[in-house]
Amino acid sequence: MMRGSLFLLAVAAGSGAALAQEPIVLTPPGAGGPPVVEAPAPVAPAAPVIAGGAPPAATVPLPPPRPGGGGEAIATTATDLPALPSVEDLPALPTGSFADSEPLPDPANLAAEPVPLAQPVAEQMPDTNVDLATLAPPPLKPGGPDLAYGAFQRGLYLTAFDLAIKRAEAGDVAAQTLIGLIYEGGYGVPQDFVEALGWYQLAAKAGDREAQFALGMMYLQGRGTKIDRHKAADYFELAAQRGQVAAMYNLALIYLEGAVRPVDPELAAQFLQRAAEAGDGDAQYTLAQLYSQGLGVEASEALAVDWLASAARLGVVPAQVEYAVRLFNGKGIAKDEAAAARWFERAANAGDPIAQNRLARILAVGAGQPAAPVEAAKWHFLAVEAGKQDDWLDSFVSGLTGEQRQAAVAAAQRWPAN
Repeated sequence: MMRGSLFLLAVAAGSGAALAQEPIVLTPPGAGGPPVVEAPAPVAPAAPVIAGGAPPAATVPLPPPRPGGGGEAIATTATDLPALPSVEDLPALPTGSFADSEPLPDPANLAAEPVPLAQPVAEQMPDTNVDLATLAPPPLKPGGPDLAYGAFQRGLYLTAFDLAIKRAEAGDVAAQTLIGLIYEGGYGVPQDFVEALGWYQLAAKAGDREAQFALGMMYLQGRGTKIDRHKAADYFELAAQRGQVAAMYNLALIYLEGAVRPVDPELAAQFLQRAAEAGDGDAQYTLAQLYSQGLGVEASEALAVDWLASAARLGVVPAQVEYAVRLFNGKGIAKDEAAAARWFERAANAGDPIAQNRLARILAVGAGQPAAPVEAAKWHFLAVEAGKQDDWLDSFVSGLTGEQRQAAVAAAQRWPAN
């Protein structure tokens, strides 16, 4: 999904990075606190056991009488069966001789009558003078599959281009947007921003929301044209009004920034809410910050945590870090150091230096996880490499043995393979 990059503010004076800088409160060992109750592991249900074997045949009940049978009982023994008719009761065979029947025809006089061949209907006869090169498949029915997009999604870019270009030249809006995308990304063709811009403009003018959003990004980033953030905002607004989720998110940031639109936190929150409810992780993370600060909405730590958790599950790394901090400190949610450590580890493995630093501290003191000095040093080395310094961890690592420090260095060099 294309984004408005980070040209805009993270959010007023409280970006995600700034929020994640909140220190975690490490509880010293032995200081008590509520125990962490792990959820019981699910137990697989036992397979049903069938008692005994098959029942004796004598105990199997007979089927009920057939419906409409007048209540007549079904014979169950040989003595109950009706007697067969005697030979004397059978009907007599017909009398006479073959001489009385009609004589058979002489085979020599038999001749096969010619069967007329079926003649093709004139309308069904193929035109043998048609140039095969001019044949084309019938047009797709409305609502049918888009073969060009299908080919594009499978990585068959030249096929997608060939299928879409004639439709695009004939005014097909979806095909025009696809051609613009192919040129913008250089998928199977030389990358050409100017050509992409032209196709996007055609489709955007016809009301295609994806083309409108893509055109807004082209103006925002100056691809195929000079940067024009006013036009970018205009196209984002058109696309957002038609329900384009990424356009809602970018437009919300524009209303928070106030450079090309008046500052309007309430309107920004409305666009973010719609995008967040549509499943956009970035919108969920930004909306959580608004609820945390009471910017454009009524402050609510509970809603902030809810949206942070949702964004974290969608893989938004800054949301994972902030959610872990709140779990560790018990801010807006019940304190859970073990769960916090797991979220820090997930974000640390994604390369976030703040998460790497916090995880190193957790492993150094054994909070929420068993103490692991070598792992703590490994994450500290990685965080320092990414620019996150920590004097306390420097002192902790200096107290390790030479063998432990060498193991930590080796583990950091292997990351992320290990």
